Amino acid sequence: MVTRENKPASEAELIALFKSLFEPGEMPSDLIIGIGDDAAVIEPGVDMEMKTIITTDMLVEDVHFRRNFHSFFDIGWRTAVASISDIAAMGGIPRWGVVSLAATSDMTVDDIMEIARGLKEAMSDHGAFVIGGDLTSSTSKVSISMTVIGESTSMITTRTGAQLGDVIAVTGLLGWSGAGLAILENEDSVVPDDLRELIIIKHKKPVPRVRAGNVFSNLAGIHAVIDISDGLGIDLSRLCRAGSVGCRIFEERIPVPDEVLKVAEILGRDHLEFATAGEDFELLVVGDESAIDTADQAIRESDNESGLSKIGEIIDEPFGMHLARVDGSVLNPAMLGWDHFRKGK
Repeated sequence: MVTRENKPASEAELIALFKSLFEPGEMPSDLIIGIGDDAAVIEPGVDMEMKTIITTDMLVEDVHFRRNFHSFFDIGWRTAVASISDIAAMGGIPRWGVVSLAATSDMTVDDIMEIARGLKEAMSDHGAFVIGGDLTSSTSKVSISMTVIGESTSMITTRTGAQLGDVIAVTGLLGWSGAGLAILENEDSVVPDDLRELIIIKHKKPVPRVRAGNVFSNLAGIHAVIDISDGLGIDLSRLCRAGSVGCRIFEERIPVPDEVLKVAEILGRDHLEFATAGEDFELLVVGDESAIDTADQAIRESDNESGLSKIGEIIDEPFGMHLARVDGSVLNPAMLGWDHFRKGK
């Protein structure tokens, strides 16, 4: 019988257990990064400059998507983006993907092909291809898992290298996805139609920051990067724990678009909840201020991408992790975001 006591307390607890079980006592020479980061990295040896990056994500109905909110195309798109974003966080270029789909008996051929079209479009936007996979049936919920393989000839950016005094910055704008989900869950709200449509599109079709990740991987002053798909707060805390450091970030510096602020006001919600909800698929980066400034300029000059926002700094680990709110209160960022195994869920 399963009891509450032997259920996992957090995702971090499970990852630590996997790490202790699967990691060999002596790391193989072709394995550069193993369990615990956004992706694993190997160096096959065919080309000593080329590193292979491998990541996988699983999306489950009613956990990651809802069929009454998301089309089958949306499901395919978001599945691909989840893995592409992990490749981006490591500074890589996505190349190939394999997909496993468990389809329910009520799904039609057209439904399955719409998932495939979403996968294809998201991958092709980055010159990547779906090259295989597996199909099976499900008696309850739709689930889809994707493994993406990427490549890099540059520095691999990890979540482990944060240094005291580093600037903390994020790409893009935060809160689109959280606000979009809130709108979908509140069909009777008085959010204006044009605002509703804009934010729902942002929620359903996020864009991974591959170009920004490439910029980071070519700057020596960038010390750590992480994909913040689970939320700014919880993923920042993961980066801090990986680097044995603390952090201080400030609410007023978090880049939240005016449209999201407006939706929060209409729905009577705290905009910080949206900004830390995750699934915007932005990147969090820490490094020397000069490197952050250089990266910001490079990102703004390429592909019309939004640049970087400096939101705080890395501090000594004993001082802890803090998010300072404008009202003077202080929150622990580790408690803000999505953890599938957090107690009390």
